[in-house]
Amino acid sequence: MDVYGTDKTGRFVVVEIKRKTAGREAVLQLDRYVKAIRGTVSREVRGVLVAPSLAKGVQRMLTSLGLEYKDVDPKKCAEILQRTKTKKLQEYFS
Repeated sequence: MDVYGTDKTGRFVVVEIKRKTAGREAVLQLDRYVKAIRGTVSREVRGVLVAPSLAKGVQRMLTSLGLEYKDVDPKKCAEILQRTKTKKLQEYFS
């Protein structure tokens, strides 16, 4: 699991991020994470797969498992991250 948190409706959100086309294994990985979290939290859990694209047939698999997909442009993400001023971890503890 790459990122987790809560959405604006209070649901627990599990996010799996892939840098390249996401295939069947990425969906199964996300599904395992969602099932594991459901056993530990007392609220609804959303699973979101984030990738530049999906392999053929993967959207149908996501839908059948009740999972979501969001596309991401890696170049755009890199540009945003380069513009963002970063701090060293030590600065947060000072």
